[in-house]
Amino acid sequence: MTTLSASAPLDTHTSGPVTDASGRRTDGTLAGTWETGTSEREPGQQPESRLALSFEVMPPRSAEQQERSGELLDLLASYDPDYVAVTSAVRTGWSAGTAAFISQLSATTRLRPLAHLACTAAPRDELVTWIERYIDSGVRGFLAIRGDLAPGATAPPAGHLAHADALVTLLRSVERNQVARLCAGRFAIGVAAYPSGHPESKRPEEDIDVLAAKQRNGADFAITQLFFNPAQITTMSRRADLAGVTLPIIPGIMPITGSARLKRMCHLSGLTPPAYIAQALAAAGSPAEEYEIGLNLTADFVEALVAVGVPGLHFYTFNDPTTITELLSRLSPQTRARLTNNRKDTP
Repeated sequence: MTTLSASAPLDTHTSGPVTDASGRRTDGTLAGTWETGTSEREPGQQPESRLALSFEVMPPRSAEQQERSGELLDLLASYDPDYVAVTSAVRTGWSAGTAAFISQLSATTRLRPLAHLACTAAPRDELVTWIERYIDSGVRGFLAIRGDLAPGATAPPAGHLAHADALVTLLRSVERNQVARLCAGRFAIGVAAYPSGHPESKRPEEDIDVLAAKQRNGADFAITQLFFNPAQITTMSRRADLAGVTLPIIPGIMPITGSARLKRMCHLSGLTPPAYIAQALAAAGSPAEEYEIGLNLTADFVEALVAVGVPGLHFYTFNDPTTITELLSRLSPQTRARLTNNRKDTP
């Protein structure tokens, strides 16, 4: 997952639900539902539509990771996701690493790849070359992000696009020039959204303004960065709607597997772990118990997101097939049914 910081949450909620030793709510409801004011479906109302399902993977960084990547891809393919996003970062060679892993994915599975494309990965003209290479590999979807800045930098290097909205514009320009190769089709372009606020935003309205600019330039959907309170995505969605932003906002979900990862990811994102999560993990008597508590809390978070009506679920896998399998197995039968409806058999 690309590490992007976030400012303070948009809402004022500071305490979480009461949970038992396993991380489950003790009042019989799902964690997070009381903050959102959601209600159950009315009698006679039509069943909910299928939820979009997607995963994020990272290109292997070592020979050992490369050897295990086949198991990961096979597992994800068994869930028949709508797409698999492949990250782009300096440690995996930026677009070169992304392209290589997509080639493996395309050659060995029927997974539909979504390529991360970062402004910081290369100068503008070089990005055009990479976009064309992705087209050759069968890519028709992109996640346009600014990407991580170099330590101490406040903007991408000279010759690079400054912001993701400009990258969306570039993708649409390449699309127009390549329309014959695309059989008159078009790219699916995703962008990042920040329910907890972007670090460079002075107020929440700026995040909506930026999202609106991305939509005007041709973005189709948004995937969120790290957040913990379902109320934050509903608040962002309401603000976006009032501003005329109609992009589906899909929550990005980090499986909580222990306090170490939680602290590391929160540090990278500029967040503080919610007290109820930190306390539940601290009460664990062993790493195995901490793992169980973390996954139970994550599953409850997913259920709360589904309850507030998110259009899909995007899971950050950290290239760990076991954790993804165990997390999805903890979801309610109703949620699993909405994720797998009309898909092929899943684990």
